[in-house]
Amino acid sequence: MIMFISQKKSFIKSGLLNDMVDVHSHILPGIDDGAGTYDEAVKSLRWLKSKGIHRIYLTPHVMTDYPQNTRKYILEQFEIFNNKLENDGIEDIPKLKPGAEYMLEPAFEKYKTEELLTYADRHVLVETSYITPPIGFLSILEKLMEDGYSPVLAHPERYNYMDMKDYKHLNKEGILFQLNFLSITGAYGRHAKEKALQLLSDGLYKYAGSDFHHLARYEGYYQLKSLTKKQTTALQYLIDNNEELW
Repeated sequence: MIMFISQKKSFIKSGLLNDMVDVHSHILPGIDDGAGTYDEAVKSLRWLKSKGIHRIYLTPHVMTDYPQNTRKYILEQFEIFNNKLENDGIEDIPKLKPGAEYMLEPAFEKYKTEELLTYADRHVLVETSYITPPIGFLSILEKLMEDGYSPVLAHPERYNYMDMKDYKHLNKEGILFQLNFLSITGAYGRHAKEKALQLLSDGLYKYAGSDFHHLARYEGYYQLKSLTKKQTTALQYLIDNNEELW
């Protein structure tokens, strides 16, 4: 009897990365827990370009752990980085745009006073603690929408305090979800993987990003054979949606 075995593919072999817009990364050097140096950032960007990713938002953390990361400072550092890339004649990297990932914490009200860094002028990437939600979580998101922003909740699969009822409620309220696509490989543990697969199956995600920090940490996960055909199709829909943010 002939046995047909479902062949799983890696992100690299799946074709999902081809001309992808990555909407979440920490590669702007030296300003958060991502790339620490210019050389590390360039090496990471070259590797990502070689795997098919042609456009990337650089979205450093904006939170009390990094008090220097104001809108003004991030844009200054982005310009400095871009100018050095140009002066060094480095062209074999993805196209870059500046962004930010905002922690929903008491200081968030201060961040809002200086105008938020966004995708496509209105979408704003936000996150919370993995353990507990901020006080007035839903009210913060509702106020953002009242102010004309469209909140994109980063990596919801990693929030231990949420269950499927919470996700469906937030989704119904108009909050958009961004999958860390490497969650599906187990990069963030079994629990995040299981939740990511459930959210993906239920069609609750809108976008997908890498949340890339360090090449040494993530390179192997891009090459891990973990994707079924059905998952690849669902992920392609999210990656296609990323285009509207560019």
